Amino acid sequence: MDLETRQILHFDITVKTSTRWVRKVIKVALRKKGLKNTSYVLTDNDTLFGRKFSRYLERLGIKHKKTAVRSPWQNGHAERFVKTCKEEFLDYFIPLNEYHLRVKLEEFIHFYNHKRTHLALQKDTPISSLTLHKPRDGDYKLVSHPVLGGLYHTYSWEEAA
Repeated sequence: MDLETRQILHFDITVKTSTRWVRKVIKVALRKKGLKNTSYVLTDNDTLFGRKFSRYLERLGIKHKKTAVRSPWQNGHAERFVKTCKEEFLDYFIPLNEYHLRVKLEEFIHFYNHKRTHLALQKDTPISSLTLHKPRDGDYKLVSHPVLGGLYHTYSWEEAA
């Protein structure tokens, strides 16, 4: 997650986590954000983020910052996203398998980044989108588009037939 914009840069799913897997996830996220714009990576104190991980980040020129033990509030943005993901998505969704979870989580994260507004961003989205205004000329109707099987909806103006 980019802390400035609240944008989810990358996610991955695995049955068994390892330092190698975390390094791969970080590498992809940094590629998406741009390595030159990254000064710090903030993590908790999980053993996955040990010396090997810190040395990996140092080679990339990034400082590794860890939160204090038992202090989830020090990484409040990530904790808030996890809570949002649980309460607004996973509580209403039963995945059939890993592929199904991956596809639907990708859809949720796209919705989160492009359509879900945030009070901390002055009711904007992490990736700003155009404000929906009714076209002045012609006969238009507001059309609802279901997201995640109708859990959410997005809207657009379409010409009335």
